[in-house]
Amino acid sequence: MEQSYHLVVVGFDEIVANKYLPSIQAAKNAGHIESYSVLDLEYERQAVDARLRELTFKPETVFYLPDPRQRTCWDDPGAFVPILEQLRSQKHQLRIYIATEVKAHEPYLRYCVENQVDSLVEKPVVAPMLDGRFDPNRIEPTMQRLVRAAAARPAQHSVMTLSRYHPIYNERVIDALRDRMLAQEAPLTSFHLRAAGGVWNLHREFEEREDHPYKYGYGMLMHGAYHYVDLAAQCLSLNATVFPSLELEASVSSFGAFPRDQCSRVPVKFAQAFDDDAPGWSSRGENESRFGETDIVSVFRVREVASGRTVTLGTLSFEQTTPSIRHWKDIPPNLYNKNGRTSFVDMEAQLSTLHTVNVQCFDVPRGAGVAVDRIDAFARVSTRTNAALLNDECFNTEETFEGLFHSDSNRRLMQRWLSRSEDRSRLADHLLPMRITQALAVSLRVPGQPVTFRLL
Repeated sequence: MEQSYHLVVVGFDEIVANKYLPSIQAAKNAGHIESYSVLDLEYERQAVDARLRELTFKPETVFYLPDPRQRTCWDDPGAFVPILEQLRSQKHQLRIYIATEVKAHEPYLRYCVENQVDSLVEKPVVAPMLDGRFDPNRIEPTMQRLVRAAAARPAQHSVMTLSRYHPIYNERVIDALRDRMLAQEAPLTSFHLRAAGGVWNLHREFEEREDHPYKYGYGMLMHGAYHYVDLAAQCLSLNATVFPSLELEASVSSFGAFPRDQCSRVPVKFAQAFDDDAPGWSSRGENESRFGETDIVSVFRVREVASGRTVTLGTLSFEQTTPSIRHWKDIPPNLYNKNGRTSFVDMEAQLSTLHTVNVQCFDVPRGAGVAVDRIDAFARVSTRTNAALLNDECFNTEETFEGLFHSDSNRRLMQRWLSRSEDRSRLADHLLPMRITQALAVSLRVPGQPVTFRLL
């Protein structure tokens, strides 16, 4: 019989408490987990203690680390390694769930890889920092080192993201595309994905926030957009299934919008209602241009390296300045959906002159006032096919799906990882999505100029 293990949760925010703790408790009841501990930062003690008081399933131990913000390293191995080593000496086996802010992922993940401790890290995998600022050029080298080290030191390392166990994106769309591409020997020739985040932050919140911050030089890409970069990577990699001998490279060109642009993009009368219309909003003055992006729109091409022929054309759009459900100036206490986010995703994948599938998935808020933490999702999947050429096909089809919850796919991944059966979102599987993330982030720094990278 497989032995149970001690789980360490690094970063105990609202998501962990509300979304994943029931899965952790179920794993305890199933005998996978013997107990769990929490590791967080000292300046979060009050908020974490308040969450823990509400729980019936409490951690065995809680550890708080010194505030690292003044040292620009965010998580000092000298502070957390002794705690983890102490737990390893006391427990027969550790597994670690890394749920910190993304800028602190790397040292914890590196510890897990080097010490063969199973890990689950939140998306995106890493956000390398240099002198307190996001350095996108270091994403792939960091990932390569981690992936190589993990291959040499066997343990299970997985990444928490939306689009690996999603009933629509993965099981209804990608699986069907793969089967069709193999049957018809057709490449993916067009791919368009737009994710509208519906996020409304006020200017002061861009400076204040330590969770999903913009002040360290990263924004939408290293926040919610990674779910959909990962989805795009899975779709684009389907060409390797059909044409495994091809060497493909991609070029991407991008434009972005930033916090400094918000006063020109939000109508004045609504900004005034939020006391958010001051032109000199940033205490950083001329350095306000160093904030991370709120929106990014990109166009890309995938081509054969040997022949130079274009295989795939497409667009990627990750925007937060889209319809929100925020109507409060000050964030109400205990509200998870602080900035009123409500998303809409529109994805279309086309196989040459034969077939196209389009999926739209959007949030359906329930309730009124500030009770906006319950949000369902609705999906519509439609296809267009050359039925005159392909037997037993329809020219057009449409299916709708109601009562979805995006978080269900995250929970499925968590449950699989807790039971040691996760196999769709391993660390090595995220090398391509993180490579695309790097290209997009770098292209934002040279607006309109192409950035080329190896795709497959």
